[in-house]
Amino acid sequence: MKNDKEKNIHYFPGHMKKAQNEIVNYVKLVDLIVEAVDSRAPYSTRNPFLAGIIGNKKHLLLLTKSDYSDKEVTKRWIAYYDKQGIPTISGNLKKDRIVDRLSKAAEPLFKEKREKEAKLGMKRQPLRLMVIGVPNVGKSTFINSLKGKGRAKVANKAGLTRSEQWIRVSEDFLLLDTPGILPMNYGDEGTNVILALLGTMKEDILPTVTLAERLYEYLQAHYPACLKKRFEIDDVSCLPLEEAMLSIAKRRGLLINGEPSLDKACYLFVKEFKDGLLGEYSLEEPDA
Repeated sequence: MKNDKEKNIHYFPGHMKKAQNEIVNYVKLVDLIVEAVDSRAPYSTRNPFLAGIIGNKKHLLLLTKSDYSDKEVTKRWIAYYDKQGIPTISGNLKKDRIVDRLSKAAEPLFKEKREKEAKLGMKRQPLRLMVIGVPNVGKSTFINSLKGKGRAKVANKAGLTRSEQWIRVSEDFLLLDTPGILPMNYGDEGTNVILALLGTMKEDILPTVTLAERLYEYLQAHYPACLKKRFEIDDVSCLPLEEAMLSIAKRRGLLINGEPSLDKACYLFVKEFKDGLLGEYSLEEPDA
């Protein structure tokens, strides 16, 4: 049975409320919004508040950490959101040239603007870009990859409010940074678990054993060979959680008073999933 803590979680630090108010004001300043979500859970890591304030602004969805997720499932998520009219790209933010993919995806959205510039003989103007997303979905990594080394802040320039906030990241884009935020409450336990497993919500919001149990149940059903390479456990589809965790504890020397520790093994299991060390797995599918 769910306890009250699992049913309705309140996690909304004061700085996030301030950031939320700022983002509402920033939206009107930009041409394009890039919404970053974790490719392992592209539904749960979308913030309903962020989706609400986008309104009619042109926007793209960026599925981050694609090196951690099931590639076939990620392809299906891209098709799912594209079908909804939301252009979607994915990538490994530390290795891929995401800015090139971003430029290619944004081009059709601003076709009329580019045609008008050409018709008037104007120089191609950079698009004002804002990246939004909940914490720990790779937003900062993406922004840092856009900034690169030696990127200069844009000086005072007519038509740009808060010019000190803008950084030229390419010929196509000026970047305005925003902090990651979460909604005030998540009432659905399944969403809470996913966010905690991905590090978007603090781990101590839910007991580690609960997180390990939910993760293990999902991997049992969808990826039964998930522990084979990392822990030499061939198939977990019919293996009880405790047995699997104690096996991990013995193999890794996770002991308390000389005995294998279930708690330590659960913590390691969750952490190594979060860090992408168990393999490429997705926690959500678009047709679920």
